[in-house]
Amino acid sequence: MRGIVYTGEGVEVTDALGIRWAMVITGALLPVLAALLWRRISALDAEAQAPTERLALLRAIPLFKPLPAPAIDQLASSLIEAKAPAGTEVIRQGDPGDRFYVIASGEVDVFADGKHIATLGAADYFGEIALLRDVLRTATVKAKGDVELYALERDEFLSAVTGHAESAKAADAVVANRLGGLRAGVASV
Repeated sequence: MRGIVYTGEGVEVTDALGIRWAMVITGALLPVLAALLWRRISALDAEAQAPTERLALLRAIPLFKPLPAPAIDQLASSLIEAKAPAGTEVIRQGDPGDRFYVIASGEVDVFADGKHIATLGAADYFGEIALLRDVLRTATVKAKGDVELYALERDEFLSAVTGHAESAKAADAVVANRLGGLRAGVASV
């Protein structure tokens, strides 16, 4: 009885060895091949996994909560690490928006029209209004101390948030709340 065979150079392996021996050889070669390539496979797997800290930060943000897991994984792998020493302006009121920021550690002060509006800390975020409404930055954000941030470029942020209906609704609610708060003297960026 003939099975599916690999042919190389015109010689059929199963005809030469029989189906049983062809299966035994194949079964023996696969573990050997896996053992030889284990380091490469492990390295690829480690690179492919999004860090848990980044995923946890993104999942806690109302704009991203409605997104499916693969979309959040993609965003987590797109995050850019940034540091801001104490006193550094991360964004300036009136500048065009290019990135969305999530605070990994440290605190920032938010100012609108020169007035202190709020202090944001770890797991807080800013920069969404300019991106979602295509307006200039509505506030200045300064590092209160040394701050570690994650940034998402404009295109990645917008495609994730506006590409999913529930996330777009959540974004509209956040923007409305922050803009309303800005008028009332509460945090907005």
